[in-house]
Amino acid sequence: MKKIFVIILGVFLISCNNHVQKKHNILFISIDDLRPTMNSYNYENEKMITPYMDKLASEGVQFNNAFTNIAVCGASRASIMTGVRPSEKRFNDFSTRASVDAPNAIPLNQIFKENGYETISYGKIYHHNDDFAEYWTEKDNGAAQADFQDPESIRLRDNAETGEYGKKNPIVEYPDVDDFAYNDGKITLRAIEKFKEFSNNGKPFFMAIGYVSPHLPFIQPKKYWDMYDHDKIKLAENTYQPLNSPDIAIEAQHNSAELRKNYLGIPAEGLLDEKLSRDLVHGYYASVSYMDAMIGKLIQGLEEAGLRDNTTIILWSDHGYFLGEHGFWCKHSTFYEAVQTPLIISSPKYSAKDNSDSFTELVDIYPTICELTGITPPNYIQGQSLTPVLENPKIILKDEVYTRYKQGEAVIDKNYSYTEFVLGEKYLGNMLYDMQNDKKQNIDISKLPENKELVKKYSIKLEKMRTYVNKDPFQNQSN
Repeated sequence: MKKIFVIILGVFLISCNNHVQKKHNILFISIDDLRPTMNSYNYENEKMITPYMDKLASEGVQFNNAFTNIAVCGASRASIMTGVRPSEKRFNDFSTRASVDAPNAIPLNQIFKENGYETISYGKIYHHNDDFAEYWTEKDNGAAQADFQDPESIRLRDNAETGEYGKKNPIVEYPDVDDFAYNDGKITLRAIEKFKEFSNNGKPFFMAIGYVSPHLPFIQPKKYWDMYDHDKIKLAENTYQPLNSPDIAIEAQHNSAELRKNYLGIPAEGLLDEKLSRDLVHGYYASVSYMDAMIGKLIQGLEEAGLRDNTTIILWSDHGYFLGEHGFWCKHSTFYEAVQTPLIISSPKYSAKDNSDSFTELVDIYPTICELTGITPPNYIQGQSLTPVLENPKIILKDEVYTRYKQGEAVIDKNYSYTEFVLGEKYLGNMLYDMQNDKKQNIDISKLPENKELVKKYSIKLEKMRTYVNKDPFQNQSN
């Protein structure tokens, strides 16, 4: 009897030990061009139909003040994946390759692979699918940005004039096809099958799922277009340059070039007419709702595989998006619409289910994931772990963030957004907005005499950050 008891006790202890040593999984959901327009954010009263992202927000911590460190996809993704801030000479445009600008970095897929994880990449994670590709244990062919299903769209593209990156594309399509006709649907099914494999083999995973929707062109099955009444789509009211703002904020920093140079029927300059604007906004909304449905299916697949209780879900977008504000479309700016981004973390390790007003930067994701999984991050990391906020969402971990694009560098807090335009040693202008009373940034108050000391205060902040980000972060790297 004593011998049987010892055997049972031994089996129990081994089982407990295996449970303790079981690695925690990460589901890393990337969304392209998503401003925080989900219902859970109540963003400027926009009524998006996003039940699955809303549900995810209710099951974890939603960061209300999350910001990209640079509002362009290639650079932003390189920053997130390496934990390094962009600078004037590093991570500064869409063509950025993390492995070129930061060859000494240890990207997320590398650090997880080296710590015994399966690292999976489906869809768009890095801007270039071959960037640090050797550190994925499995990856697909990456983004399918113009994955047209309507024969008429394909005909229009094939007969179109050449744009900046090839044939110009139609801006929207909504054929009567099923959810899995587009690549975003296909990668969802692929991920669900992979969850089943992990459920059977018990391997830990860092799975990165990169949805292209709602990036242009706005393409989705018809049922998502039909969710919205076209005539009731609200258009931006402030389609003008902010009063008193420097021309560089409009001309040099942003001219909606991505839309104008690559899509059919878009004028080369000037404001878009109401019909075109409404088509674009409607298409954006429909594309967001389609992507939301795919996220719902993805999380359902995780749950059905029995993996949700040991998996943290992190949902983020590489930057925000303009829908006509100040006459802008797309991103590429330091204005609020371009730099504010959704961020939701739902982790079984923490019971908090709340919103957080702590200011957060996307560069904070790297150290957060490492702490959640017990991995020691490299010593060059320039973000800050968000786990204290996951423990207590009322904590204000940061009260300001830093972001940039091209010549523009900005510091943003709850009261003000301040941008300076600098090229090398040359100062090109500035702008200041009162975020308590002018959230839409319609009046630049930087030139008002009573704000002289305020401008000086924020200028000093930017100078300190500029000095910091221009240093080589890998100089003293020991990992």
